[in-house]
Amino acid sequence: MTAAVLVDLSNLVVGGGVQVGASFLDELSRLRADPEARRRWPWLGDIVVEASDVVVANSAGTHSGLTVNVVDGRPAARLRRLPKPHVFDVAFTVFGPDYGPRRARRSVVGFADGTSLFPEFSAIRGRRARLRHLVRARVSRRRFRGANVVVAESTHVTAALTERWGIPAYRMQVVPNVLHQVFNDVSRRVPLQVELSGSPVFAFPTRSYPHKNLAVLGAAERVLREEHGRSVRFALTLTEDEWQRLDPDTRRVSLNVGPLVVAQVPGLYDACDGVVFPSLNECFSVTPLEALMARRPLVASDREFVREVAGEAAWYFEPTEPASLARALADVLSDGDRRARLVDVGKRIADGWPIASDRATAYLEIIEEALGSGATQPR
Repeated sequence: MTAAVLVDLSNLVVGGGVQVGASFLDELSRLRADPEARRRWPWLGDIVVEASDVVVANSAGTHSGLTVNVVDGRPAARLRRLPKPHVFDVAFTVFGPDYGPRRARRSVVGFADGTSLFPEFSAIRGRRARLRHLVRARVSRRRFRGANVVVAESTHVTAALTERWGIPAYRMQVVPNVLHQVFNDVSRRVPLQVELSGSPVFAFPTRSYPHKNLAVLGAAERVLREEHGRSVRFALTLTEDEWQRLDPDTRRVSLNVGPLVVAQVPGLYDACDGVVFPSLNECFSVTPLEALMARRPLVASDREFVREVAGEAAWYFEPTEPASLARALADVLSDGDRRARLVDVGKRIADGWPIASDRATAYLEIIEEALGSGATQPR
């Protein structure tokens, strides 16, 4: 009997984690049907996947032969689980923390809890909310410190995990995020059901989390009009509740296309003139990489988490200064030669970036290493 492996995608219900989960699920289905992959990872034939209904809905939907259980993996549901003897040899939670009883002899947990690791960007208001955040961050730190392997998407996160939480470097691996297959397969795209026209429109696929820094957009557009004589609009992907709570200045210069499924995102970029990315902090965001692949000018925060991806292919600005963003937008709109040059540089970066199959292979190799020499031995 081969080793028992669980891949846990059940807690992924919003944001970029859904894209990662759906992509990995598709790759697992493909690899399980590949005889060479089955020889390389003998346990792949018996792998068990737990996924949220949102991940399954965003996947290709062809999981023949793969055991996929639709599970509510949100924190409250996990904490209600009763402790049981370890059923699996390795459990890989693609993005943790993995709350609730441990179900495997060894745990591999992906890190995306930037709110806990970088509380200075969380903008928590109110004594009760700050207390909840503090408790959650301590629990998150304890759970990640208890994992056998922590998988991060960028080197600046692993450095912070060591410096702030004391997780040793030898227990961490870096596997960067990648573009969803829909960016290379036009047949899988779903048309955008909104028409964007008029003045230049810059896309920002986002939720209204504090670190997304949405308020800078309205202030920057005012400076752009008053000091540079140009105007733009921003295409956002907020829920109706988020849109109604958006600050009036940003809402005045924005269009809300509503939440999108992954297959609609390329259509958003195609309909826009550029991409703006004012985030204050990210463990990793695929938005800059998507902009480069879509050949759209990228105006982005001058932060390490962007430069690790975009290099010299973006117009950078200080995200806490609206005037800095306004200058960057003015430069994009006025300098056609530089715009064409940087778009070409960005496309070359995107073309050379790892793809979904590379990420899936890296994940499986980490699982294999966690299994150790017993990976193909009887239990």
